[in-house]
Amino acid sequence: MTSATTQAQVISAARFYLSFSNLGTIAFSELQGITSKVGSQEYIYNDDKGNTVHTKQFGKTEPPTITLKRGLDASGNAKLMAWHALARNGDPTARGDGTLTIMDAQGKGQIVYTLHHAWCSELVVSGMKAGDSAVATIECKVTCESIVVTPPATS
Repeated sequence: MTSATTQAQVISAARFYLSFSNLGTIAFSELQGITSKVGSQEYIYNDDKGNTVHTKQFGKTEPPTITLKRGLDASGNAKLMAWHALARNGDPTARGDGTLTIMDAQGKGQIVYTLHHAWCSELVVSGMKAGDSAVATIECKVTCESIVVTPPATS
């Protein structure tokens, strides 16, 4: 653990790799975020002396979600669409264990997130215009039951 006066080296990411046995490995150029949420629930009661007590309790949980983006290409699009189709059809093979690896500019893994029982919950292909030179992208949201973080090895 770092002290209050020093900070560990901040990660600078160059590439993101999503790897699953049913998908293979796909590179992404952007990690838009990882979210995980536990809501709060207010609980009000009267204690044995008649005093009103306000407390906050753990509330509804939402599963962890990872949002990634990459340039649209035929092979990556086909893999992601097939994975998402499995989830849309309720196929149990859509869920799997995999990893999200954050790579630095030298190609070295900086952080590895292990994703348990993950599936492709949403795909968004960016809008396009005929004759436009803008790069089309595909955004992939991966939802999972849990995420375990593996920190980089210290040297």
